[in-house]
Amino acid sequence: MPEFQGKRVLVTGAAGGLGRAFVEVFAAAGATVILADIEAEGMARVASEVAPGAACITYDQGDLASIGMLAETVGQVDVLLNNAAILLVKPVLDTTPEEMARILQVNLLGPMALARAVATGMIARGTGGVILNMSSQLAFCGAEGRAVYAVAKAGLTQFTQTTAVEWAPQGVRVVGIAPGRINTSMTTFLRGDAAQQAAGIARVPAGRYGTPAEIARIVQFLCSPAADYVVGHTLLADGGYVLG
Repeated sequence: MPEFQGKRVLVTGAAGGLGRAFVEVFAAAGATVILADIEAEGMARVASEVAPGAACITYDQGDLASIGMLAETVGQVDVLLNNAAILLVKPVLDTTPEEMARILQVNLLGPMALARAVATGMIARGTGGVILNMSSQLAFCGAEGRAVYAVAKAGLTQFTQTTAVEWAPQGVRVVGIAPGRINTSMTTFLRGDAAQQAAGIARVPAGRYGTPAEIARIVQFLCSPAADYVVGHTLLADGGYVLG
């Protein structure tokens, strides 16, 4: 029997490169996958291509009411992949308070609110479950122009640790993953021309960028029974970048 047969898996940010990979691997493993994203068209395309018939819910992670609607609409969730995020590349002195607030809302407060809502349901039903929060290598190192994004991801990493301690006794296992440089649409413009790409790869001990499929397989493991004793940790999957 497929590993996630009968499990309901909610994937936020499902229209993006990592989201698509998550939808694909969990659908292939027998899960009932629910896609959620602000980009309705892109999300529908992902569903039609890798998870035909899967439910798609349009929501705005920058709006707490919309997050509440998502949690209520989905109902039972066995696995939450808290993946949705937006990127801002700007020096701190050029970043407006409004831009800071938007990044923190979408990348930190939104995932916190959704995790809280989903965990509440898991605990109330007595079924438990897994919540995986999407951090970043930038939670563990500095990078010019990424301060607000990094702060949000570092906060989410700490949220993972704290809620893991609070919720594990009630059957909710919280873990995280911190990808490094991955070939996705979100990071395409950051790679620049051939010379810039070569310089970027040179900073990665593995000698290459990662792929969404690689991250998806790690995520699938972290959410599986094989990883039941992994609690509260955020796994760096960065090709050794932070060590370099």
